[in-house]
This record gives sequence, C-alpha cells and structure tokens, in this order.
Amino acid sequence: MKTLAEIAERLGVSTATVSRVLNGDPAVAEATKDKILAEIRESGFEKRPRRRSAVMRNEKTAMIIAAQLQNPIILGFVDGIRKRLSEAGIRSVISLSDYDSSTECDALGYASGNGFSGIFMLNAVENTRLVGLVSRAKQPVIFVNRFLRTLDTDVVTVDNYRCGYMATSYLIGHGHRRVAHIAGPATSMTCRERTRGYIDAMKDAGLEVSAGFIYTGDRSYRCGLEFGEKLCAMPQSERFTAVFSTTGLMAAGMVDRLRACGIKVPEDISVICNDDYSRDYIPCPMDFNTFAQDPIVMGQTAAELMLERSQNREAPPRRVIFSPVLTERNSVRRLF
Repeated sequence: MKTLAEIAERLGVSTATVSRVLNGDPAVAEATKDKILAEIRESGFEKRPRRRSAVMRNEKTAMIIAAQLQNPIILGFVDGIRKRLSEAGIRSVISLSDYDSSTECDALGYASGNGFSGIFMLNAVENTRLVGLVSRAKQPVIFVNRFLRTLDTDVVTVDNYRCGYMATSYLIGHGHRRVAHIAGPATSMTCRERTRGYIDAMKDAGLEVSAGFIYTGDRSYRCGLEFGEKLCAMPQSERFTAVFSTTGLMAAGMVDRLRACGIKVPEDISVICNDDYSRDYIPCPMDFNTFAQDPIVMGQTAAELMLERSQNREAPPRRVIFSPVLTERNSVRRLF
C-alpha cells in the first residue's frame, strides 16, 4: 500500500493536492481529481479517520476549579457535582489553584478554549481578567458558594450573611455576652459575609466587639489550634463564654486545644460553627451546633444548573440561595 507522499510523487502533484481530493475539496480541477482518485484505487490507499479535536474529546467533560481539597466543604461540593454529572454521562476533572487567582484564570481559560461542557468555580477571586473570561465563555460557568459582584452569572450559594448573624444570635439567645469569632481570610467573600453577620448580630444586641474578639484564620485546623491556645492563656474571668467559628475545621482545632488545657465544651465555653461537614472527612472532637447547608445538595444543584444552562444558553442567569438550617447537638450551653 502506497503512502500519500508516494502517490503525490508518482503523479507529480503536491501532497496537499492529494489531501484536498481526499477531503472532497471542489477547488481541485476535475482532470487532476480523476487522476488522483484512480491512483488511490490502484494503490489500495485507505484514508485514516481524522483525529477527534480536543473540543470534541472534551464535550462530555466538565472542569471543577477549586483552591484545595483539604477543605471538607469543598469535597462535599465536588461529590455532589460529579455524582449528578455522572448520571448525565458527563465526567469531571478537577483543577487546583491553591488560592492563586492567576492559576484560577488559567484553568478557566483552558477549559473554555478546549470545549469543556461546563465549568464550576468553587473558589474565585474577582478581578478584571476573571470577569472577562467568564463573560466570553461559550459554555456554562457555575459559581458555587461565591459570586461576582460585577457580572450576573449562575450561582448556587447559602446565605452566608445569615449564617453568621443567626449563629451569633443563637449564642446571644442562650445568655452569652462575651462571644468571640474565628473568621476566615478577608479575600473570601463567603467568610467576609459571615463575619459581617457576626458583627451586626452583636451590635443589634447592644454588645461590644472589641479588639481581640475576632481572630482571622485561614479556615484550617491549625488556625483553630492557635486560637484555642489564646483562649487557654486568658484569665478565666476574662475568657469568652462562647465562640462562633466560620468553619467546622477551625472549631475542631480549637476544641482539641481547649480540651488539652482542661477547658470543657460546652461546660466552660460554648461553640457554634458553620460548615460542620468536617466530621464526615476527618475525626472531630464532638458534634457541633451549626447553621449551615448540605454541600452535597448544593453541588448537585450546581450540576443541575449546568445541565439546564447547556439546554438554554439564552435564559437569564439564575441564583439559587439556600437558607441556613440549624442543627442542634451538644456544643452550646444555656447560661440562663
């Protein structure tokens, strides 16, 4: 069997001309085309099937862009998304940014330019480049538990302001007046909203938020340990009676450190948190009282939004906001 180059050399034409004939290009002269086709039949040449483009290979693949996978809530979102997409015959791939906005944008640009069926943003630092990439994307881009302030997009989130406000009000309603808050990083819109809820609940109750009432961490277990150490070092008469933690992971670290110091929860210090999903992924010291939502359900809802958007690209953006739900367990003590 002759190769395409050998056919071209025998007939005195270019390989490009032979290729155009094979691909049905009408611009090739009839006489030349007939000569090439006759040689192809005589030589037994078989045209290889064309490789599928990257776009076609990715048409049943969605990209999930997250900062890290250490956060149990992110794992819950991922589980919900991939399980629902799998039911629809769509595979999921994960790209990790390590909280770097440039890496987030690179992943978004890659998925958008290579024909992925959908993109999920589980972490997003708003900037001009990100907004431009989202606005130009041809496939659905779904934001999970965060949103852009300058662009309308499909969003699935919990009301994070109410998470902070209701958790703090719950502690105040149980008689606590010295309530501390373990906050997340200021770069996180989710954490900022929860902290804003904490501050407003304290102010509405006529309670002061002094220096030292808010400890800013990075949502990690280690930061919980560090704040627990600060509590252990405080004189008992000045110690907070309750703590609202923006994540269950930081609450777990704090409680472990308090117990090592002989401080009991809830007998000595009451604790409430958001996102108490940690215990499904790591050992937790106790079952916390929480105001939160099930991240798997939120992930499944985000996947549903992507599937709906794929069918109707012209529909207005949808924002699905879950209300925080109270789960009462055994980490808060009533003072009166």
